Amino acid sequence: MSRGAGPPDGPRLDPSCLHVFTDFDGTVTRVDTLNFLTERLGGGAAHYEATGRALREGRLTLRDGIARDIGGIRIPFAEAAALLREHVELDPGFPAFARWCAARGIPLTVLSAGFREIIDLFLSPEEFPALSIQANALEPGTWRAVFRDDSPFGHDKAPAVRTARTRGRYAVYVGDGISDEAPATVADEVFARAGGALAQYCAVQEIRCRRFETFDDVRRSLESRLADGAPAVRGVP
Repeated sequence: MSRGAGPPDGPRLDPSCLHVFTDFDGTVTRVDTLNFLTERLGGGAAHYEATGRALREGRLTLRDGIARDIGGIRIPFAEAAALLREHVELDPGFPAFARWCAARGIPLTVLSAGFREIIDLFLSPEEFPALSIQANALEPGTWRAVFRDDSPFGHDKAPAVRTARTRGRYAVYVGDGISDEAPATVADEVFARAGGALAQYCAVQEIRCRRFETFDDVRRSLESRLADGAPAVRGVP
């Protein structure tokens, strides 16, 4: 766990020991898909803001907050999917970052408190064949959540990061929001989207983090610190 005011450069990195984990909503995507769905198709902006206040004040768990927000959506998933594809974009640097990781044999895992069905709209196996995804799911034909575990988070991301470290990996975590706080406390290195809740949390908790605007920033930081002569598995496009 990295704490304190971090150095500008950081340690030299061996790509054979790296494992990068990333959040999806608001990190891989430019906007949070659950926020978008709630405001456009569910209880509305006021409803979403009320959920956020309850989460920050500890009156609601993340698990219950997610269930509360998606519970107000009534239209079929196919219609929601069409709107998501039309209005939600990936971080412009993410596709190149994913290719960069794959070219060097660096595992890249999406850890999401959202839903696999939504993630699959943007991260297809055909375009991102090396990407691993761990997320919640939707009960078929409904907007009821099937959570990944029994934790208050619905999907506790910290164990996956912790497991990578016990296997000798240098665990890098990239995120932006509340669901990213727990994994940030156990990662070797944290990238927090500038202006997001995770960056604020890291500042309060004195967790060293690197703020980023796009995944191009994450790639440049990691690439600049790769051990000299480290081979690539295959060329980067």
